[in-house]
Amino acid sequence: MITEAEKVMLQYSFIDPIIEFIRHNENITFKVTDKTDNKDYLLRIHKPISEGFSGLQHTRDGLQAEMFFLREIDQKNILKVQRPVLNQKGELVTEYSSEQFGTSLATLLEWIEGSTLTQDEDNIEQIVYRLGRNLASLHEFSRTLMPLELHRPVYNVTKIDETLIELGKGTDNGALIQEDYEVISSVLLVVKEQLAELDARDNSWGFIHADFQLGNVIVSEQNPILIDYCLFGYGYYLFDLGSASSMLKSKLRKTLLDGYASKSSFSLDEIRYIEGQIFMDIFISYVFFIHDPERNGWIKEHASKICSTLCRDFLEGKEVYYSFLDN
Repeated sequence: MITEAEKVMLQYSFIDPIIEFIRHNENITFKVTDKTDNKDYLLRIHKPISEGFSGLQHTRDGLQAEMFFLREIDQKNILKVQRPVLNQKGELVTEYSSEQFGTSLATLLEWIEGSTLTQDEDNIEQIVYRLGRNLASLHEFSRTLMPLELHRPVYNVTKIDETLIELGKGTDNGALIQEDYEVISSVLLVVKEQLAELDARDNSWGFIHADFQLGNVIVSEQNPILIDYCLFGYGYYLFDLGSASSMLKSKLRKTLLDGYASKSSFSLDEIRYIEGQIFMDIFISYVFFIHDPERNGWIKEHASKICSTLCRDFLEGKEVYYSFLDN
């Protein structure tokens, strides 16, 4: 893997950089240190470990859109982000020939120093409140870009239909049992009805981060910074709010909502919609692994548990927002 990264870095203005492999998931990632000034960078080679991670986000157009989005956020001083780095040709997306992968694409971002969010921080309430405010700022900025057409994933009714098709195939390969698939279908039918209601509202839809998890929040000087916009695309703003909520402990979720509401028009009456978006997020995440026998072993157990409890309660109209499992 290091040799692969070394080949990419030849297209950047670095002299003998230090390269450390991080992981291979939706991308192959490396930490790159420039010896001349000890500045760190994140190198991403866009070859996902599982076919389920493939998609528009890994195409040249998709990556150009991601780099544009990050630059706009940075240049307009909306939030702190990982700034994209130009290669020697002045391009933000680097194409190269790989002996292992063939023609490949890579991007380089500035590294953000800080610690990954753990929820054990002494001032976690203040951090989560600020995370809510930062998310509201991201969505507010998103509304200004909506006239643009960016080549990015779309998280809508069609995405739900595609998800159900792939999960249906999962019942054929044994990754999901038919009974749970039917429950999931019932839940997503309700979610589709919710999306129709959200479509009738103003400002419910725009560019979203779409991938909240603790590892994608870096705390730097008490500021929770969002990283990894790999899956960003078009979606409902409540999708992000749901995704962010479900990664947090139950006792912190109200604080997140309060932070968000301090900068955006939001009401606790919308929790039912947020619950629907959490389910949508969970079931979309199944698709990333459903056809990968080496990595889909957890899905059946997870689906069985959620379908017999949270899904059942949701379908009965009960509130489940605070019942999603704590991290």
